[in-house]
Amino acid sequence: MTALSGPAEAALSWVEGHLGQFGVRAHARDEHELVLLLKPLSELALTASLLGRDPALRERCHRLVTWAWDEAERGDCLLRVTAARPELVESVGLYASAYECGHHDERLHAWFAHLAGTALAGGLEIPAWRESALRHNLARLGLAEPPRASARGSWLGALPEPWTISDGTGYPMTHEVFYLTDFGARPAALPPDTVAYLAQWLPAWWRCVRGSGNHDLAAELVMTAACAGLAPMERELTELLAHARPDGGFAGPAGAGGDLPRPDGDDPRRRFLRDYHTTLVTLLALTTGLWATRGAPVPELIGGERT
Repeated sequence: MTALSGPAEAALSWVEGHLGQFGVRAHARDEHELVLLLKPLSELALTASLLGRDPALRERCHRLVTWAWDEAERGDCLLRVTAARPELVESVGLYASAYECGHHDERLHAWFAHLAGTALAGGLEIPAWRESALRHNLARLGLAEPPRASARGSWLGALPEPWTISDGTGYPMTHEVFYLTDFGARPAALPPDTVAYLAQWLPAWWRCVRGSGNHDLAAELVMTAACAGLAPMERELTELLAHARPDGGFAGPAGAGGDLPRPDGDDPRRRFLRDYHTTLVTLLALTTGLWATRGAPVPELIGGERT
């Protein structure tokens, strides 16, 4: 079995120990809150599906994906939500992670196939990185070709002046790399000038982001280097480890999770919503050698068939 580093094992154990906090049914007081809480659930499923690319971690991580799939009512929740909000990227992403791990719902698959062919799909007014995310997730479902170029209007596609990096531009940039490369499985999808641009500026951006105290984006920059096939940012990752908590989690930046339902007086819930994303991305940054590999195979289906 693959031996995770101590910090990676602790972070994965933190995720496993907080599964209930990722749920939507126990924490959503109405349909609006349910839609918002699909984001952490989808991010949990994506993280677990990426780690599950490693055969030795597959069973452990697929259990997490199955839990998320069950939490989404095995597709019923996603079908209901996207009937009202068909532009919701998180629903497609959550189903794509479940689908890769062997779960299938014929009605949901047919519904997403229908949506992918509508005029709406071609006219969504969404940020460029979310367009890339949607195309990437539809490709995971076999419903579209994977994105092969930056979406029109993307920050990274313009190869902008490097000093314009910020939280507002950094997150779209990292996600653009994630989706274009299928999280490192297709690093050649990035144009050579983009790879050279990233190689030159990622270390400087990391120092800027680290200096501002945003360890969340700092971890995503480490992931970006791995997805682009660049040299590992080992020194930077070692510095991130200084911020690990005794319980294995990593504290999120100020204001993290502020757009999610945050009940007054429920301090554990508020801490979870602040910290969960930083813990997930730092876990992935700690395990890039396991999931960001060239030509990573599509995971084998559980039991040889979809459920």
